[in-house]
Amino acid sequence: MRKIILSRKGLDSSAGGAPSPIMPDGRIFSLPIPQKEKSPNRYKNLQFDEFKGAELLKSFKSKIKPNDYCHYDPRLNQKVGIFGQANAAQTELDNLEVQTGDLFLFFGWFRNAGMKGTDLHHLFGWLQIDEIIKGEKDIKNYLKLKKLDHPHGFKDVTRYKNNTLFIGANQLTLNRRKTFKRGHGLFKKTHKDLILTEKNKTRSNWQFPNEFKNSQNLFMNRLQWSDPKKVKLSYKGYGQEFVLNAEANPKIASWAFKLIHKHG
Repeated sequence: MRKIILSRKGLDSSAGGAPSPIMPDGRIFSLPIPQKEKSPNRYKNLQFDEFKGAELLKSFKSKIKPNDYCHYDPRLNQKVGIFGQANAAQTELDNLEVQTGDLFLFFGWFRNAGMKGTDLHHLFGWLQIDEIIKGEKDIKNYLKLKKLDHPHGFKDVTRYKNNTLFIGANQLTLNRRKTFKRGHGLFKKTHKDLILTEKNKTRSNWQFPNEFKNSQNLFMNRLQWSDPKKVKLSYKGYGQEFVLNAEANPKIASWAFKLIHKHG
């Protein structure tokens, strides 16, 4: 593993206008962003454990309707883990040479459901790259072969330039050693280990754990420390993919694997 990518996904202030819910029992469910074009899923068709997507939309005030189409991506709760990316965000990943073996950690905007609570940037899932599929033809062929649906291969996808699918590994691997964890999945419940936001701060103020101290050339795009000694930064809301140099900082790879083993 050479890189860890913090990947912002799910509802946000510009796409959906509401957070994803943290349920009263601590479970976290990342709700996908709305999509104008036809997609394989509408919110009313989504299933999160015993909850329908339409039920979870009621957690917060949102303009989204149950019959609206959604961009359900990444897909981490099925046998084959899939994440699609395209356009400028994918070009950035290409330029930074994100490749097989690298690890996505997905995060989004969360808040306690049905009540006033703290807005948080919260990790919700992971995907270690086993295969990268590029281009409409190969993507559609792969999905057809696997009998899967995905918005990056559904009907007309010419709007996606540099269209790419990342396929999750069957088993999580560190230093070429396979573990007993799947290469993709969802974190089960909220926990302080999974929260990027600094305690008692707005969600854009992050604080990382001790494994990030004394890191070298850690941020490969846009992120930068506001207080390196206290491993704090102010997250700027633009961009989707935030690439970390795990090759030069093996402690953060160990940190990521501990999160997955403990909370996945």
